[in-house]
Amino acid sequence: MSTPHVIDNIQLDLAEGIPAEAGEYTRAKVDAVAKFAPADVPFATVRLTFDGPRLIVAHARLDVGGTPVNAEATAPTYQEAADALHDRLRHLLVELHH
Repeated sequence: MSTPHVIDNIQLDLAEGIPAEAGEYTRAKVDAVAKFAPADVPFATVRLTFDGPRLIVAHARLDVGGTPVNAEATAPTYQEAADALHDRLRHLLVELHH
């Protein structure tokens, strides 16, 4: 039986004005996709920024066994942006696995 893959280190970068709870929520959503990775993820970066006055941009870069996996999502709230980022990362990791 194989063990679930993990993300060893997630670096968080929040733009000025983004609340800390937004970062933690997004970090948890990115950490949750590790189970879809074909290998352990030694490092990931997560960035939350603004796109104009009303949109949040969530960006993640994962190192999956030396292969970079990047995803980005934009939404009116950090929860929606993080949820969409999670879905995009999951899709990319499943594709990488096959």
